[in-house]
Amino acid sequence: MIIDCHNHILLTGAYPGAEKFIKEMTLGYFRSQGELPVDRMPTDEDWKGMEYLWAPTHPDKLIADHPGVDKCVILAVAPSDYTAYGVRGLFDPFGFTKVPGPPSIDKANDYIADLVKSYPDQFIGFCAVNPKYRGVSAAIKELDRAILDLGLTGLKLYPAYDHYSPDDRELAFPIFRRAEELKIPVMIHQSSTPVIDAPLKLGRPFLLDDVGRAFPNLKLLACHAGAPWVDECLVLVAKHPNFYLDVSFFNSLISEEEMLVFLHKCKAFGVPLEKVCWGTDYPGFEFPEKLLSKFMNINDHSEKLGVEKISPKDMENMLGNNFLNFIKKN
Repeated sequence: MIIDCHNHILLTGAYPGAEKFIKEMTLGYFRSQGELPVDRMPTDEDWKGMEYLWAPTHPDKLIADHPGVDKCVILAVAPSDYTAYGVRGLFDPFGFTKVPGPPSIDKANDYIADLVKSYPDQFIGFCAVNPKYRGVSAAIKELDRAILDLGLTGLKLYPAYDHYSPDDRELAFPIFRRAEELKIPVMIHQSSTPVIDAPLKLGRPFLLDDVGRAFPNLKLLACHAGAPWVDECLVLVAKHPNFYLDVSFFNSLISEEEMLVFLHKCKAFGVPLEKVCWGTDYPGFEFPEKLLSKFMNINDHSEKLGVEKISPKDMENMLGNNFLNFIKKN
């Protein structure tokens, strides 16, 4: 079974903030690809043809854009209203779900639960909460509702985007403690971001070390391989028995050859490949069909690089089984 463990759906906030956020997120990448000018800031004309980046993603489109993929993990986006991007959080402005009432970031987890209910064979749903939005107690209450009432599988956190540190004892630790009590897995954006109003210092992987020490039974996945602090992420995941990583977004930045080298580096750092999960960070950057092909072709470069091929079992596990183990309750 092939599982894309990292996908975004619907819209991640209200306009114009959602468009501003995505343009900042993707500017550098598309400049590096020669698709946007590098000598000046792009105009609206330069962005023409790329509007899909900040358009709401219908579930049928997400599925159609994943040929060869059996299941997709869809991630809620935590609500906030205090950053440079205005009203931010998972949003359904065009009624792609059956959740009643006007669109609201307060319904982020309801949207994900509705999509999982409507597409049970295709989607695995993760909720999101933000302890800075309405306080820690409200975030824990919402986490309980999302898991116990809505039946979602796990939790996704976005500390850098929501302006708190994951090692904050007052804001973050109560969330991790409740997740450990609920025996649910936690995915966390612990990586850089080109988005301007997201402090880089809050994305460093080492900030999760105290989390692993305080909550040894918590299953936690560091997203995006901690890029660009990849070695730091590998040390972290090697150290903590219940820590995993995914290669979403990171795999858009590197070549097939570099991915093969990275996987050998994982083993050298003491990270078993059973802790590595494949994902895309859809719908940004390269699309799933290309990323899946890139990943499955890495062994074509083993002779040229002078390294061993990754075993078929390890490849199969990274493409799906490892994530199933991550979300499996102990």
